Amino acid sequence: MAIVKMKKFTLLTFESKKPKFLKEVQGLSNVEFINLQDEGFLEKYEDLKKLSKDNDEVECSKYEENLSKAKFGVEFFNKYVPKKSGLKALREGKVSLTLDELEEKVNSSNWINSYEKAKEKEAELLKLDSEVTKLQSEIDVLTPWENLDVPLNELKTLRNTSYYLGTIAKGYEETMFQELSNCYVEIISRSTNDINLLILANNEYDENISEVLRSFGFTAFKTEHADVPLKLILDFKHDIEEIKSKKFFIQEEISDFEEDLKILELAYDYFASKVERKKVSSNFLKTKNVCAIQGWIAEEDSEDLKTICSKVLNDDYYIEFEDVKEEEIDDVPIKLKNGELVSAFESITGMYSYPKYNEIDPTPLLTPFYLIFFGMMVADVGYGLLVLIASIIALKFLKLNNSMRDFMKFFFYLSFPTIFFGLVYGSFFGDAITMPFKLIDTNKDVMTIVVLSLVLGVIQIFFGLFIKAYSLIRIGKSKDALLDAGSWIITLLSLGGIAAVKFLSLPSFLNILFIITSIIGAILIVIGGGREEKSFGAKAGQGLYALYGITGYVGDLVSYTRLMALGLAGGSIAGALNLLIHTLPGVAAVLLGPVLFVLFHIFNLGLSLLGAYVHTARLQYVEYFGKFYDGGGRPFKAFKSSEKYISIKRN
Repeated sequence: MAIVKMKKFTLLTFESKKPKFLKEVQGLSNVEFINLQDEGFLEKYEDLKKLSKDNDEVECSKYEENLSKAKFGVEFFNKYVPKKSGLKALREGKVSLTLDELEEKVNSSNWINSYEKAKEKEAELLKLDSEVTKLQSEIDVLTPWENLDVPLNELKTLRNTSYYLGTIAKGYEETMFQELSNCYVEIISRSTNDINLLILANNEYDENISEVLRSFGFTAFKTEHADVPLKLILDFKHDIEEIKSKKFFIQEEISDFEEDLKILELAYDYFASKVERKKVSSNFLKTKNVCAIQGWIAEEDSEDLKTICSKVLNDDYYIEFEDVKEEEIDDVPIKLKNGELVSAFESITGMYSYPKYNEIDPTPLLTPFYLIFFGMMVADVGYGLLVLIASIIALKFLKLNNSMRDFMKFFFYLSFPTIFFGLVYGSFFGDAITMPFKLIDTNKDVMTIVVLSLVLGVIQIFFGLFIKAYSLIRIGKSKDALLDAGSWIITLLSLGGIAAVKFLSLPSFLNILFIITSIIGAILIVIGGGREEKSFGAKAGQGLYALYGITGYVGDLVSYTRLMALGLAGGSIAGALNLLIHTLPGVAAVLLGPVLFVLFHIFNLGLSLLGAYVHTARLQYVEYFGKFYDGGGRPFKAFKSSEKYISIKRN
């Protein structure tokens, strides 16, 4: 059983010793706390309502403020400090520290000074940005008037002449010229809907012109600027360029603040861990001096927790470990523990659903099928070798976190069936390299591949049904095992036997035998499908509906033909790409051929891997898991330190 055996622990200790205990447990990263303050939990255990709800909100807010400062500084400096290349970062990995070492480094650093540097530089940049925005607004206002070649202040010096500078709607243009025939009218610019114009007239017409313009919805252009608009625009643009230059030098200065960034990253993880330690108290109950803590821990880790209690709490504690009770099955967090190969496929189970505590872990049961199906879908020696080499390099030379490492191991193992089926199909980058042999010719033996796909499908479907039967027998439900799984096994095997008799010309008495067993199986399906109903009619109706589910098995079986379809599709695309490269003329073939070969096959490799990943997972989830696996468990969420920028190691 790959589901780790869990223990529930109850700890009583003095409130004053709680902070140090939580710090040690956080470094251990193998405990999940139970929320004793949950209303549902308190309703269940009435006596606990007499206890107070624990919290550290005051201290938590202080650390949250520091966390916010560190976060701001990190995010600000990350905009300007040059980042390491992805490959270099992976090779170097994260800094590894214990919680004590992290605390010492942060406390001995002047991280608040780094934060203030970030705030100061941000203020400088914001001020410059504000100036640019203001200048750009002035430019936007003046741009419609850039063709006006008169200084704006000179218009104000006119004595016997009135001027009107502004905007009217385009629709009034013709009427305006008619109404203002005794005036000088100059159109400065046009926009989509408006015209911008200058009108000059004798002062004696001022009142009349004003009235006419009001009827046109004239909007006067008002500005405090005195010079020619175009000159003003050019000056403002020059000012903007100078400001941008200042910004550049400030940003260049900030780019050298790499050490400040590192300090703030440490501070971020330190305060994030502190905040988490304070927030977790909202799970506990307490009296004036004593706090009550409850949680889940793997049985194999319980000694570590006892050691921490002895080390930190001395003799001032009481701890009790309990086995999982039947009524707690749905509440137990799930940890999976598998071997090197199988553990790489736990993510596939996780994407679907974790098992409940009383279920079996489906990961070991899906792994061999996933390997075979994936290999059949990609099925190319060249692609398999590329995946193998890439995963080996990543695992050997890069410092990967646990999830990335599992991901690389996942593809490392998948490379082997890909190579194997590539040898079976005789495919090496499609037909780029002729293999000395091939067991199955994808051009001639399509039906062989179809049959192989269907056979694998039959094997997996029956395997799933046998697992279901075993799981039910294991928990003492032999009757359910017969009605829910055994009935289908009998029926499907019998139908298969009837088909075998027909196509293989087997003795006729076998046909009679298989007909009888298929009827027995069908009756069991009907009985099992309706056994939860109360009335006979409901039992019969539900039972017959369950029997109709045989059509679902036909659909499931057809789904396995995708093993053939994707395998042939990938090979066909590879062959087509190779053919395209071969059509290149002499010099182009020499110069472009290798480049196109690499690019085309990288593209097809990505397409093949994605298709195989998705469709293989689908076969597990729909056609396989649907036969025996319910899931519904929740993964174990350890109380642990923040590791966004560093890696925490145990003290």
